[in-house]
This record gives sequence, C-alpha cells and structure tokens, in this order.
Amino acid sequence: MDATFKFCKDALTNLYRGALLFYQKKGTTLASSSSFYALITVVPFALLMVRGIGYFLGNLDKTQKYIFLIGSQFFPEVAPQLLLRLQTLIKGPLFAGTNFTLLNFLFLVISTITFLNSIWMGIYFISEDKTHLSLWRILKGFVIIGMTLIMLAMIFILPPVIIYIIKFLQTNYLTKFLFDNFDFLRPVLSFFLKINLKKSYWLNSNMLHIAVLITYFTFLYRWLFSWKIHLHEAFVAAMAFSLSVFLGKSLFWVYFYYVRTSLMRNYGDLYTSVMGVIWLFYLMCFFFYGACICHAYQERRQLGGSNGSH
Repeated sequence: MDATFKFCKDALTNLYRGALLFYQKKGTTLASSSSFYALITVVPFALLMVRGIGYFLGNLDKTQKYIFLIGSQFFPEVAPQLLLRLQTLIKGPLFAGTNFTLLNFLFLVISTITFLNSIWMGIYFISEDKTHLSLWRILKGFVIIGMTLIMLAMIFILPPVIIYIIKFLQTNYLTKFLFDNFDFLRPVLSFFLKINLKKSYWLNSNMLHIAVLITYFTFLYRWLFSWKIHLHEAFVAAMAFSLSVFLGKSLFWVYFYYVRTSLMRNYGDLYTSVMGVIWLFYLMCFFFYGACICHAYQERRQLGGSNGSH
C-alpha cells in the first residue's frame, strides 16, 4: 500500500514538473512543427500502415477501413472530416493495381521518416541531449515504424484470437475434465466459463484497443529516450497522453461551440477540416507533454546521481 501511494505521489509530482517543462520548452511550438510534418506525410504514412498490415492479412479494403476506424478514436466527433478526406485520398493509390514491392515500401518509409525526424528534434529541444540528433535516429525511426505495424496488427488480431480461445474453453470437453478433477484450476476456468461474449464490456468496447495503445506508447516513450527511463515512468507518460486525448475529446466541443460560427463564416464547408487540423495540433501537444514527463523523470535521476557523487 505504501509503495502504491509513493508511486501515485511521485507520478503527480512529475505530471506537474512535466507541465512546467512543457511551458518552459515552448511545447506548443514543437507541436506546431510536428503537426505540419504530420500533415505533409500523413498520406504516405497511412499508405504504409495499410499496405504493411494488408500485406499479411490479405485484405486491403478491410484493413484500411479498420485502421481509419481506430484513428477515429483519436478524433472528436465534431472533427471527423480530416480522416474522411484522408481515407478518400489514399483509396486512389491503394487500389490502383500497383504491385506492392520492396521499393515502393522503402519510398513510403523514407517519407514517413520525415515526420519522425520532427519528433526527434522535439525530443532534443526538450532534453538538450545531442544523441537524439545522431544518424542512429534514422534506424530508430525504422524500429518505430515496425513497432507501429506490430501494434496495429495486435489490434487486428487480438480480439478474434481472444474470442476463439474463450469459445474453445467454453465448449471443449477437456475444460470440463479439468474443472471436475483439478480444484486449483476451478477459479480460473470459472472466470472463462462465465464470460458472455455478446455482453462482455471488455470485448465489445474499446478497452482492449486502449490497453494495446497504452502499452505501445509506454514502449515508444521508453525507446525515444533510449531506455534511460524506467518502464513504470514511461507508463505514467503514456497514461498522461492517453487520458489527455480522451479527456480532450470530451472537452473539445466547448472550444468548437465558441469558434464554430467564425469558422463557418471564414472557411465554409472546410471548417470541419480546419477543426481536424486544430485537433491534430492538440494531439501533438499531448504527445510532447508526455515526452516532458519522461524528461522530468530522467532529469531527476541525473540530479540524484550527481548529488550522490559529491
């Protein structure tokens, strides 16, 4: 109990220190830069994700629809137009009949690296660690792309795999045999036998997706900081990012309410796309806030080591 209390207190302290660091390092400027690069590389990045996952699943149409469904979880309902326009944009090159070769895959990766370079620059300005500017960042960018593909594949594969396992346990004779003859297995088996697949909140909500995304961002933050922070510290940053996104989605309508009239007057039918770009900027702000939390942990450890050496 004391360890949990200490962890929570420590997390709150670093959430506050991360917010101060975000303000001091002009986090909104870093977010603006990365938002610009995200916009100019979003088409090749989306094509890369759909092509990469679709290559293994064998169904590009289903893959692109599901990926954009996942992407919609990060956008408020008042700003969906940006994703819809992006989905329309990639359908042309996606279904144009061009063979998926290693060469065009590399072209998509190189285009995506441009956006990742803006992330590395942002991490450098936050941490002032020049190792983030080394050429290794390009190779690390390839790893990040691989991590993203694995994360999306898990989101695709995990739900049907879990449902298959549960159905197998609920209908298999071996389960009944184990339940009747091994008392120590009964609590675990009872848990699976009582699961209602049609009514299970865990399986029918976005909780499984959220759990995968938090895991992904935990390892992403730790990778971005070259494993110089602990896993639980990266987890705090990932939770802060995720909670900021989902809380921000709920509060974004307040901002939308006050600016909707002026946006409609100035941009006409494009106002929802403008809202999408504004929300993309907020997403990058949340991301760099998480990075500031990571650096707050790292900085505290460095100061602790420095004090201990005197």
